[in-house]
Amino acid sequence: MKLTLENCRHLTGPSLYFHSPGTVLDAYISGVPVEEVVKCWQEKVHKLREAVGWKQTPLTIRTSQNGVSLALSASIDSVYSATELNKAAWNNTVAGLSGATPEDFENIVAKLIANILQESDPDLLKLSEAAEAQGLQLLADEETVTLGLGVGSKSWPAGQLPTPEEVDWKSLRNVPIALITGTNGKSTVGRLLASIVKADGKVPGLTSTDWIQVGDEILDVGDYSGPGGARAILRDTRVEFGVLESARGGMMRRGLGVTQAQAGIITNVAEEHLGEYGVRSLADLIDVKFTIFRPLESSGGTLVLNADDSGLVEYATKLKHPLSWFSLDANSPILSEHRKQGGSVCYMDQGKIFYAQGTSATFMLNVNEIPFTLNGAARYNIANSLGVIALAKNLGFADDVIVKALRSFKGDMNDNPGRGNYLTVTVPEANRPQESDEEQTFQVLIDFAHNAHGLNAICETLALLPAKRRLVVAGHVGSHSDEEIREMTRVVAKIQPVLFLVPEIKDYLRGRKIGEIPGLVLDELRQLEFAEENIGTSETCLDGVHRAVAQIKSGDLLMLVGLVDQNEILAFLEELKP
Repeated sequence: MKLTLENCRHLTGPSLYFHSPGTVLDAYISGVPVEEVVKCWQEKVHKLREAVGWKQTPLTIRTSQNGVSLALSASIDSVYSATELNKAAWNNTVAGLSGATPEDFENIVAKLIANILQESDPDLLKLSEAAEAQGLQLLADEETVTLGLGVGSKSWPAGQLPTPEEVDWKSLRNVPIALITGTNGKSTVGRLLASIVKADGKVPGLTSTDWIQVGDEILDVGDYSGPGGARAILRDTRVEFGVLESARGGMMRRGLGVTQAQAGIITNVAEEHLGEYGVRSLADLIDVKFTIFRPLESSGGTLVLNADDSGLVEYATKLKHPLSWFSLDANSPILSEHRKQGGSVCYMDQGKIFYAQGTSATFMLNVNEIPFTLNGAARYNIANSLGVIALAKNLGFADDVIVKALRSFKGDMNDNPGRGNYLTVTVPEANRPQESDEEQTFQVLIDFAHNAHGLNAICETLALLPAKRRLVVAGHVGSHSDEEIREMTRVVAKIQPVLFLVPEIKDYLRGRKIGEIPGLVLDELRQLEFAEENIGTSETCLDGVHRAVAQIKSGDLLMLVGLVDQNEILAFLEELKP
């Protein structure tokens, strides 16, 4: 028998498991029926909650063949104590099933009660209840409590809260919020929606896996796609519209940062990071992405979905909620049926983009008017554009504002850094023929693509772009499985590069050894019968780019994916630009 606690964590907002804050633990189970473990845990939780005087709220259980996630909700001022209770219930479960001596029950209860008393915050609970009655969102963490959002918000230090009677409720309000999730395209969709907000004369607050931004000002760099980023942006009194990228990791670690939103979008869902936080299958991952539905359910906001993603289509059959669909296929049966029901859709038809509500369809613009679609070659960015149009329309933005933003969104290093950037660069002097009147340039495509689904979209684009030869520098982080790295290698190999370099990314080994990831890639390339002279490794990403450019010729296309040191790489390429 093996019962392994993988992690136990507190959830500060709506999550996969429930609408409220709470706690969840993930465990690996073998040698004993999962049902037996769950039953024992339920009994332990019930007994502990009774002993500390907590109400017996429903428990949430998600099981798989070899694992289980066990969750219970909690009030906003008891999530840490609930996490300790959850962990204690698990430890007693393990002891009971294995025959070990459990910790003394009275001792556990005494420690839990002490934790509960220390964490308890009656003032926060009163303020939370009053905010809910006023229809206002409340943002709370260990340091700050905020009522309202953005321009309509006011914040107080966590230990110096006003009474509900002391709050000037008329001065507070919420701002509109859009939630964005999916496997690929999240950051691009967020940046494009933020550009529509700006085109409408409003100040967007944007969170993403790259940074948090208010208007044109980047406040901090890093992964802010969780609830911490949402709180930081929505406390800024300049923000008139929240655009929140909500990634899988943030939603699973801490839940969502908001309880209500006006609209949301799921761009697509593909296998990635399976095995983390109890997410063991694609079906589990789809469930996680639909976490953004919880704040929409509270407000009645529209959920925008990709009709070309079969997993999203299947899941949506469970929903009785306002939906809007988008598709690259004008004849999509999902769109046709939705329109018959009077629903809204966005689609492409022969290079033109239309938005339709029921039987009425409106032409928006031509695909080739959107610069970052590369005249239609970047189909994944056409899909991103369709999704954003559907999202913006359901948020109430006017057609002319949406079209203006799409036409001006170039998708370059200024508008959308690291996401499908296409550059024209001068061939180094040493690589040029001595006597030639031909323009000596080559193309570079830069993308942060970090999974097979995203890489496949990039490679489909590359196959449509003119190039005499293709060269690749592709990096990987150690958190991907061996098979995921091999699959990504197979995807890139389809473009038949004449040079395939794999850099070592030492800051992202994630427990792997130096040389392990390049070794996997090279082994896969050899199995694909790549010649030794056409493959190799580099000590860093920048070194790999230098080595690739040293072999570049006019008319070539260089693909840079999954790389770090982007600033240094861009500075090097900038020196080569005409």
